[in-house]
Amino acid sequence: MKGDVKQQSSVDAGQVTELVQYMAELLPNTKSAPPESLVQLMTQLGPILSKNKPRLNAHPFSFYLMGSILYRNTNPTMRELSSALSVPLSTATRMVSLWVDNGWARRLSDPDDRRIVRVVLTDSGRRFHDIMEDFLGQHARMILACLTAEERIILLTLLGKVASKWEAKAR
Repeated sequence: MKGDVKQQSSVDAGQVTELVQYMAELLPNTKSAPPESLVQLMTQLGPILSKNKPRLNAHPFSFYLMGSILYRNTNPTMRELSSALSVPLSTATRMVSLWVDNGWARRLSDPDDRRIVRVVLTDSGRRFHDIMEDFLGQHARMILACLTAEERIILLTLLGKVASKWEAKAR
């Protein structure tokens, strides 16, 4: 057990982040159900999957990916979010509504064109994203820890190729 912890800590943090990004980009395109532990985490964090909310046509990893986009991008438009998440504009709008309802994001009018809606992450949204990133990072560390440094580089390179091919096919 101690060896597992030591081996996990030797996994490069950048590689963990890279694997999480690949997982977040690839998994929404799969048809399998999300892991129960992720559903439980999301249920604890807010009523995202509650029965009284409209059903979303988005994989739970899309919520992590949306948080990542908002975390990195200054005030993307709804259309930019829709495109980056590879979901219809209506689905992106419902996702943003859930984030706004939970206090994780705010909608802003574009100062140059009031017809354009931009989205910004709140402090609470940053904390939500950090929790999701930590959760996914723990799992990525476990996956990467069983590989040598060279195998991790190969895995990430291969996943990058798969993700770009998969993304190109989806377009």
